[in-house]
Amino acid sequence: MIAIPGYRITSEVYSGSRTLVYRALAESDQTPVVIKLLKNEYPTFNELVPFSNQYTIAKNLNVPGIVKHLSRENYCNGFALVMEDNGGVSLSDYIATARQQNNSPFPVASANSSTLPSKLPKLWKASIRTGLFTKISNRTVF
Repeated sequence: MIAIPGYRITSEVYSGSRTLVYRALAESDQTPVVIKLLKNEYPTFNELVPFSNQYTIAKNLNVPGIVKHLSRENYCNGFALVMEDNGGVSLSDYIATARQQNNSPFPVASANSSTLPSKLPKLWKASIRTGLFTKISNRTVF
């Protein structure tokens, strides 16, 4: 298990091809947190930049549904992102649990799947008008 000064790791939440996510407690006040770090022991510049940008962008967002980023810690040759622990689970665990309970993992998407295709052209035009999507050289940039 990893060791990050100031935090006590309690469990692994996710292990992907590029990132690891752990639940932990801040040793200073026992606040539950989630710590995300790059799996590569020697991450490249191209791996570090988006990871660091995630923190830079998210730290100032105060939007319901967006996990609050608390700090960016130096860890080995990269960073560890420390976020609030809202009890979330990995997407693969969520889908597996929903399937075991014979529920749709995405009830809102399932409910709207039959009506959404008819609304797509109107949504697309509105999103371009509002600047949500920008077309550049026949490529859509989100």
